Amino acid sequence: MKRIAFIGVGNRAGKYLSCLPADASASFLVDPDPVRLTQAARRYGLPPDACFPDAASFFARPREVDGVVITTPDRQHFAQAMAAVKAGYPVLLEKPAAVSQEEFDLLLAASERTGVPVSVCLVMRFHPFFRRIKELVDGGTVGRLVSIDHTESIGPDRMAHTFVRGLWSRKDVSCPIFLSKCSHDADFLLWIAGGKALEVSTEGRLTKFRAESAPAGSAPRCMDCPLACPYSAVSLYRDRHEWVAGFDVPEGKTLEEVIGEELETGRYGRCVYRCDNDVNDFQTVRVRLDSGIRLRMELEGVTLEEGRRMTLRGTEGSILVAGTSIFVNGREEDYSALRDLPLHAGADRLLVEDFIDSLRTGKPALAPLSSTREAHRICFLAG
Repeated sequence: MKRIAFIGVGNRAGKYLSCLPADASASFLVDPDPVRLTQAARRYGLPPDACFPDAASFFARPREVDGVVITTPDRQHFAQAMAAVKAGYPVLLEKPAAVSQEEFDLLLAASERTGVPVSVCLVMRFHPFFRRIKELVDGGTVGRLVSIDHTESIGPDRMAHTFVRGLWSRKDVSCPIFLSKCSHDADFLLWIAGGKALEVSTEGRLTKFRAESAPAGSAPRCMDCPLACPYSAVSLYRDRHEWVAGFDVPEGKTLEEVIGEELETGRYGRCVYRCDNDVNDFQTVRVRLDSGIRLRMELEGVTLEEGRRMTLRGTEGSILVAGTSIFVNGREEDYSALRDLPLHAGADRLLVEDFIDSLRTGKPALAPLSSTREAHRICFLAG
């Protein structure tokens, strides 16, 4: 039985905890939020002495687990992963692995020096839809790859909850949006194309979610606003119950009461045009690889669209990716059956199983830290 410690027990950790195979178990939990920590301990049957309010307290103990999963806020990843490597714990680290090139290189050097492996939670490498795209490219379906155009539309619910009202809304607290949101995408494109970046250029700005864009007659809080709005917190949380999994519900309260408090006084009840956000809502990044392949990546959070679109051009054809379809030289492959499958169509489970298998067998995981360096570097340069 492989014993695993989870540092950070929020929403993402909950997904990974549910994916542990039969020969692995959560043995220790770390989180500074006492409500979240207590509830997670109860859910997974762990005693109080297996729970810690901070990573330093956990790492001060003798080594008692086989691996560590780190799913804390972005700016904590580097320090906690370094502590785990120094203590000899193999790590599964949520992306991004670090928030600067210096941090990334220090972590990579420590991992290589000690031989303690670090793998990164890059779920697109495990998703059947995106693995199919790589299979097509690797199989020579379009000949030699020449260029990739890739657009990620974040969607109104995710944009409002995460990058305008939420914990990833400010660079000084989290990191630039392209690093936090598109490190998945940059990694996937480099996984397909290979090579190193010779040139990286970027243009990004905050275009929509600003005070001067607030509609006439709108109010500072959605509860008080008379307007119909696609970013309504009342609609999102109270009416549709979307994005509420991350709301902690203390003993003696109900989820509805917590939602009501957020709408009345919390950060998630604010008008999206009157928040303190400063991350871009639109950004374009262009990359020229040493292979000659050109990448164009676009992040946009200003329309009401959601999803990824991609065009891969080769010397003998093209692949168009739109919604849940892949068009290979005009022939459609429909993957709509994957749309509603939980855990990223099973990719989360495969990611966790890959990590546990690496602990069991000693073979490298599918997304070792070293393989993600170039994609991280592009994101750091994009700023």
